[in-house]
Amino acid sequence: MTDLILKIEKLHKSFGEKIILNDLNINITRNTSQVIIGGSGTGKSVLLKCILGLIEPDQGIISYNSTPLNRDTRKEINFYDEIGMLFQGAALFDSLTVWENITFAIKSKRKSDLREIALDKIHKVGLDSTVLDLYPSELSGGMQKRVALARAIAKDPQLLFFDEPTTGLDPIMADVINNLINEIIDEVGATAITITHDMESAKKIADKISMLYKGNIIWSGDPGEIESSNNPYVDQFINGRSEGPIKINIKD
Repeated sequence: MTDLILKIEKLHKSFGEKIILNDLNINITRNTSQVIIGGSGTGKSVLLKCILGLIEPDQGIISYNSTPLNRDTRKEINFYDEIGMLFQGAALFDSLTVWENITFAIKSKRKSDLREIALDKIHKVGLDSTVLDLYPSELSGGMQKRVALARAIAKDPQLLFFDEPTTGLDPIMADVINNLINEIIDEVGATAITITHDMESAKKIADKISMLYKGNIIWSGDPGEIESSNNPYVDQFINGRSEGPIKINIKD
């Protein structure tokens, strides 16, 4: 089996006249943590939605384990049973308890089995059984993020997606979540794809970082190489400078 779990070739997506993804190419190696950085509006979320099948690209090929993905093949290979997703802001169901949230996507099991699965996953994210019957409104933001992480790994996925995993968290809790992500990736043995603009998080969880700008990958490398990338766009972004080749349009 190839070392590539995901191969994206010449991916293009436009909305009207606005080009979001512009012949984007990226390879994701199995059992690695790939982080994609970039500012707002650079196409990170659209890329993720194209991989997940929530948006159809205009052109290009997305292959998972060498199988080109489309609506039919995603069903044929049970793609959605092999992935887990940590949404920005946790996105827990308010009306469901913690254990029901964690096991929401698992079907054909008894309630007692589902609770056991939820208990196992909740332990993996550093929580205990006392939270299983609580509702999201009874949890802190950091606890909600942990529950969402437990839900993401509930089916022992091969491929994990993290959408801005530290958004809304204070620096200490963000570091806790970053550590948990690293631990879970190692324990589950999954491949991870993270989109973020948080450079501290990117450097901590990535085996490889790629920067997306104007719909294309403009730089890729190891986390330790990014400070000396010699790419003016990367340099401006990672240092948070307003001056540089990246221009921000501020409209009234």
